[in-house]
Amino acid sequence: MSPRKLLILTGVVVALFAFIFLIERKLPTTSQREQKGELYWDLPEGEVDSMRLERAGEIIELAKSGDSWRLLRPESYPADSFAVSDLASQLADLKKPAGESGAEGEPEHYGLAKPAAKATFAWRNPKKPGEKHSRTLEIGLDIPGTDVTAARVAGQSKILFVPASLAVAVRKPADDFKSKDVFGPSLEVAGIDVARGRGRLTMAKKRGIWWLEQPISDLADREVVDRLAGDLSSLRVTEFVPRSQAQDLSALGLAPPVYRITLTDAKGKKHALDLGSTRADGNSIYAARDGQVFTVGNSLLDDLSREAIALRDKRLVRFERSDVQGITASVGSKRRAFSRKEAGWSLDGRPVLASAADDLMTPILDAESKSFLEDAPLAAFAQRPAEVELEVRLAAGEAWKVAVHPFRGDFAAVVFRRPGAFAVSRDTVGRLRDAIEKAALAPVATPAPTPTTP
Repeated sequence: MSPRKLLILTGVVVALFAFIFLIERKLPTTSQREQKGELYWDLPEGEVDSMRLERAGEIIELAKSGDSWRLLRPESYPADSFAVSDLASQLADLKKPAGESGAEGEPEHYGLAKPAAKATFAWRNPKKPGEKHSRTLEIGLDIPGTDVTAARVAGQSKILFVPASLAVAVRKPADDFKSKDVFGPSLEVAGIDVARGRGRLTMAKKRGIWWLEQPISDLADREVVDRLAGDLSSLRVTEFVPRSQAQDLSALGLAPPVYRITLTDAKGKKHALDLGSTRADGNSIYAARDGQVFTVGNSLLDDLSREAIALRDKRLVRFERSDVQGITASVGSKRRAFSRKEAGWSLDGRPVLASAADDLMTPILDAESKSFLEDAPLAAFAQRPAEVELEVRLAAGEAWKVAVHPFRGDFAAVVFRRPGAFAVSRDTVGRLRDAIEKAALAPVATPAPTPTTP
């Protein structure tokens, strides 16, 4: 083959590759075309950043901010991303119903002389972000016996027949575009403050552990508080209250509120919610947030009305196993010391398997009190030798210290960083004692052989 023909063939291959890479790979596939169906137009859906809906004297304005939408008019409020994105998608990729391709006719015959609704949407050119375009679709009559609605582009005479679902979406009231998520879709709660009358209940998460801060400072019941945090962060609006009714906040128990809840997220941002009276249906309560009044389910009331003592943890201590740097355990005069170093765990200076320390952590974490002892003689305990003593040293210099003393035919535990004392059963103390004695018999870990260089 001559060099000239070789160059020509090479050029053809390069051009074909360029066509496939630059053009054909961006064209929709057959399945994509079938899924979309025949369209009146196919605009850059992801670039739609605002919509204005007009009908029956009401105007709704929606604007996109980042990946989320917000209702701007008739009032400012977070928007339901699914409802708004669905409408934006339908407007950007306007489908032709099967067998319908538009017609010419008198606007008044299709209810378009005075459209029942209008939808104006704006988008940006992805290739030229500075360019913004808009289009207004006028909505007319629903065609009897079909699932289509007459419409047209403002300024054009051609009648379009669009899916009735689009007309329904454009005619939705403003409340249908409001987000039903009271606190947003993904709030990570790190603090809960509940103001109720003159009282206050405050909880905060520190290093993954929940603590009560008001009205007492103590370890909080993780299961209860986690459930409350989850219920609050996932709280949903059941119904938005009409603005005419929402004007009288005192009648709804919201001025002042029965409860004022403030959630703190992982970044330290505060999110407030007011809860008021129970609604007449008995299943929901009035609530207010960001200037909106709505109702939510009343299942929260049981946890919100709890006294602080009901939220105190019956477990003596809480910690993450990965945070433990050392454990010192004593039964009478016998003392054992676990320590974690980079090389692994050691017991009284000799290397042991990590499972030995883990086996000791289990009964410590499981140790649970029977009740709180407000009248325990703490000063007397401090002067007597303890039956069992534990110190769990954590990262960042923190530590748990527990001393168990005989008391009233059973045992009482005093826990450093926690108020009062705790009634502990003989079985619990027995399990701690057995675990400490078992840990003392942990076999020496055999170090892995050092690889030799051939």
